[in-house]
Amino acid sequence: MIPPMVATMAMTRKMVRPLLNLLIISWLPNNRRNYTTGYLAGDDHLCFLCILTSDWQYLIVMTSQKEGGAGVRESVVATARKEESPRFQRIRKELLSSRVHLCPERAYLITDYFKHHDNPRDPMIIRKAKALRYLLQHKSVRIYHDELVVGNMGSWRISAIIQPELSGVFMATDLLWIDKRKTTPLLVSWRDRLRLLFGVFPYWLFRNMPVRAFSGHRRELLRYVLEQLKAAYYLINEAGGIGHFLPNYEKMLKLGVKGYLESMEGRDGELYRAARIACEGVVDYARRLAEEAERMAADEKDDTRAAELREIARICRRVPYNPAETFHEAVQSLWLTHMAVCLEGLNSAISFGRVDQYLYPYYRRDLEEGRITPEQAREILLCFSAKATEHVFLLSEGVSRYHGGYLVVQAAIVGGMDMDGNDAVNDLTYLFLDVMEESGLRDPNYQARVHSGSPERYLRRVTDVARQGKGVPALFNDEAAVAALVTHGYPLGEARNYAVVGCVELALPGKSFFSTDAGLFNLPLCLELALNRGRRLGGSKQIGLPTPDPTLFSTIDQLVKAFQTQVEHMVTRMVSDLQVIERGNRNYHPTPFSSMLVDGCLESGKDVTAGGALYNSSGIQGVGVADVADSLAALDELVFRRS
Repeated sequence: MIPPMVATMAMTRKMVRPLLNLLIISWLPNNRRNYTTGYLAGDDHLCFLCILTSDWQYLIVMTSQKEGGAGVRESVVATARKEESPRFQRIRKELLSSRVHLCPERAYLITDYFKHHDNPRDPMIIRKAKALRYLLQHKSVRIYHDELVVGNMGSWRISAIIQPELSGVFMATDLLWIDKRKTTPLLVSWRDRLRLLFGVFPYWLFRNMPVRAFSGHRRELLRYVLEQLKAAYYLINEAGGIGHFLPNYEKMLKLGVKGYLESMEGRDGELYRAARIACEGVVDYARRLAEEAERMAADEKDDTRAAELREIARICRRVPYNPAETFHEAVQSLWLTHMAVCLEGLNSAISFGRVDQYLYPYYRRDLEEGRITPEQAREILLCFSAKATEHVFLLSEGVSRYHGGYLVVQAAIVGGMDMDGNDAVNDLTYLFLDVMEESGLRDPNYQARVHSGSPERYLRRVTDVARQGKGVPALFNDEAAVAALVTHGYPLGEARNYAVVGCVELALPGKSFFSTDAGLFNLPLCLELALNRGRRLGGSKQIGLPTPDPTLFSTIDQLVKAFQTQVEHMVTRMVSDLQVIERGNRNYHPTPFSSMLVDGCLESGKDVTAGGALYNSSGIQGVGVADVADSLAALDELVFRRS
C-alpha cells in the first residue's frame, strides 16, 4: 500500500502549471495521467495543495491570495480519470483473446435464398431486398455475457464476412490455407471450407457481380480477374460492393423504420417496394433479439443481469421500428441499422459520422429526467465500441499484403463546428473522449474535429487522450476541411457539417455517396514504366505507353513529363475498368436499405448505385506518393545535378 503523499507550495502563476504537471505526471502511473488544471491571471500568488491518496486518486485544490492578504478567490479541482468499467474490461478481454474466424453464415443464407426462393422475374432491386430480409430472418442471434448493445454481425465473436455474390467467390484460391497465411489468418473448419468450395462458390462462379459486369467480354474479364488477383497495377475495390459512405443514422433515430415507411406510403416505384421489404427484415431481426433476451432473462440466475436482459428485450421491441426515446435506445437503434447496412452490401468503412452531435439530445434528456448517469452512458458507449470490433472486412492474401491488419475502419468523429460555424462541443463529446481513452479496440476509428474556436478544455482533453498512444483520436482541422469541400462546390453549411469516412476521407453525413475508396492506383509503377519506356524493369511486356528513352533525358522535367504520361494512360485504363464495375453494381447489386438512408434516393426514386444521392462521386486513391517524390528527388540530385 502506497502511503498518502501531500505537497503544499506557494508560487507565482508562471511557475504553477509546469511544476504542477511535473508533480502529477511523476507521481501517477500512465493510466492515471488524465487531469484538468487551471491558473489565475494577474500577478497573484497561488497556493495549491496536492494530495495523492493510497489508491492513487488525487485532489488538487488551488487558491489565489493577493500579497495584501486577500482571501480565497478561486479554487480548481482536478480528479483522476474515472475507474475503468469492470464490465468492459471483461468484454475487451474476451474480444482480444478471440481468434478471427471466416464466417460463412451470410454466404450460406444468401446462396440458399437465390437457389431456392428467388423469383428471377422480379427486378434485381426487389430480389436483393428479399435476400436481405431472408438473411435477417434466418441468421444466428447471439447475446454475449455482459453486453448492453446487442446484435451479431456474424456467427463468431469476431467474424470475417464473405459476400460470394460480389468478389467473395475469388476467395476460393485462398480457402485451403487461409488459416496459415502470413497476413490476417482466418480460422475456418474443413466442413465449412468444403461446403463453400463445392456448394457456394460453384453457384456464384458465373453469377457474381464482377463476372456479370463483363458479360460478353470474356477476354477482358480474364485480363481483369488475373490483374486484380495479383494486384498488378491497381485495385478496383468496388468489385466487392460499395462501402465507404455515411448513412443518415440521425434521421433513422428520429423517424424509426415506422417513419420511413410512412414517408413511402402511396409510392409504388421499385425502390420504395424494395425498401419496405428490407425494413421487414430489420424489424424481424430486432424482434428475434428481443425474444432471445427474454429467454436468457428467464434462465439467468443473477438478478442484475436478468434485469439488463429484460431491458434489452424492451428496447429491441421498440427500436429501430419506432423513433428512439432514450440514449440506450438510440445507441441500440444505431447499431442494428448499421448492421443491416453492412450485411446488405460491403462491410468496409461504412461510418457512423458525428456521433456526439446526433446522440446528444437523447443523452441530455435522459440526464435531465434522471434516467441515466454519465457512468451508465459511458458503459453503453463502450459496449457499442465492442460491437464495432466484432466484424472484419475479408481480403484475399494478395490484397491483404497491402493493407495489413484486420480492417473495417468505421469512422466516428466528435467535436468541431456546427452548420452556422459555432463550436459544437458538448458534454457527450467529452464522454466519447473518455470512451476513446478506455477502449483500446480497433474500431470504431475515432476522430476529433478541431478549429480556431475550439475550447481550450476540449483541446487539452483531446491531446491528453491522443498521448496515451492508442492511435485515437485522429485530428481533423475544420478550417482546412471546410475550405476543401467549399472549393469543390458544396454549400458552406453542409461543408461545416462534414464527417469522415473510413481513414481520412471527407463526406457529408447522410447526403453524399462518394465511394471514397473506389480504387487504389499504383503511382510508383508509373515511374517504373517511365524509366523503361512503358515496361516493367527487367520485363518485356508493353504495359504503358512507349515514352522516350530515359537515357537521353537531360533534365528532371523530361522524366516528370514521361511519368505524367504513364499516369494518364494507366488512370484512363483504371477508370475504364471502374466504370464497368460501377455499372455492374447498379445493375446487379443495388442496395435499397442503404439507399433509404441516403438523402436524395427516396426523393428521386433511384438507388444509390444509380446516382440517387444528393451528392455523388467516386474516389481513386493514389498509392505511393512519398515513394515517387523521394525517387524523383534522388534521381534529380544524383543523375541530373551531380553528373
